[in-house]
Amino acid sequence: MSVSTGNDQRGRSSAAHLRALRETACSAVLRRLAGRPVLVARYALVAPGQDAADRLAQSMGVVTREGWVAVVAAYDDTGMTDPATRPHLARLCTAIRRGELHGIVAPSRTDISTFHSAYEDALDTIRTCGGFLALARDETTL
Repeated sequence: MSVSTGNDQRGRSSAAHLRALRETACSAVLRRLAGRPVLVARYALVAPGQDAADRLAQSMGVVTREGWVAVVAAYDDTGMTDPATRPHLARLCTAIRRGELHGIVAPSRTDISTFHSAYEDALDTIRTCGGFLALARDETTL
């Protein structure tokens, strides 16, 4: 089943464009690392009180398939809030900025945001910190 690729309220980007932004940032980081270990965090977003174990496990397949090193697993249990306000996502971005991590792996874009504009802002933040976001399911699948 496909998600809508239409524009959100701010009308900034389609799902295909967002996928291209995410993949471009990932490729740039991987080229920069050229054969060195790729250190990633597994990240999930869950509702308050929800167990994050299943969502975090979904990202492990990407880590294993790519041969990356999962350094830490983190989750926010805030439900669908603005990614900029989530404490654990912010900590992961700080770790990327410090060079302790190279990227974040999440099950799907819904772990970041269902809104195109907020998702694009989060991608930009992660990229600006020097890292990338990888997803177990791309932006065009649920």
